[in-house]
Amino acid sequence: MGRIAGVTPEETRERLLDAAARVFELKGYEGATVAQIAREAGVSSGAIYAHYAGKAELLVDALRAHRERAVASVLAQDGSTDAASLLFALASRLGTREHEATALLAEALLASRRDAELAQVLAAALGEREQLMAALIGRGQAEGGISDDVSSETAARFALMLSLGSMLVRSLDLPATDPADWTAFMRRLIDAFTQETTP
Repeated sequence: MGRIAGVTPEETRERLLDAAARVFELKGYEGATVAQIAREAGVSSGAIYAHYAGKAELLVDALRAHRERAVASVLAQDGSTDAASLLFALASRLGTREHEATALLAEALLASRRDAELAQVLAAALGEREQLMAALIGRGQAEGGISDDVSSETAARFALMLSLGSMLVRSLDLPATDPADWTAFMRRLIDAFTQETTP
């Protein structure tokens, strides 16, 4: 079974990413096979290799696809484009992450300790996200909305570490914090780095 008739290469890629996410979450990185992912997507293994060099690239692209959806949902809820408001929206979501997205990233992080190729690809993907965050913070500093007494790169590394830590805590299924308390704490934290009070 190759490409599905009437399905574009982009649609095939989306099917592969959704199938890969489900299989990696269910079987783990080491337990998942290209054949299982192809079967879940309804395509041949050759269709996967037409889009990806291997399982590591497929896992990272699945992570990117699911991460972008989560970021898009944050941006859709907050119409503002200033850095301080966006940071507050992102920080507020740390306590309410979707389990599926965090399970996939947790599996990737664990597998990357044993798979040098995956570690390299994952480090590049997370490094790209960190650079985007540094640019966002830098823009906020240049516009005067965020304090410039800390480098944007250091703040971005802290944000990355906080985000990954929250993902690991979420995977433990600990009891949720009170949403109002979480929001108040995040507001206080973000306000410490902004020139004006966040909305």
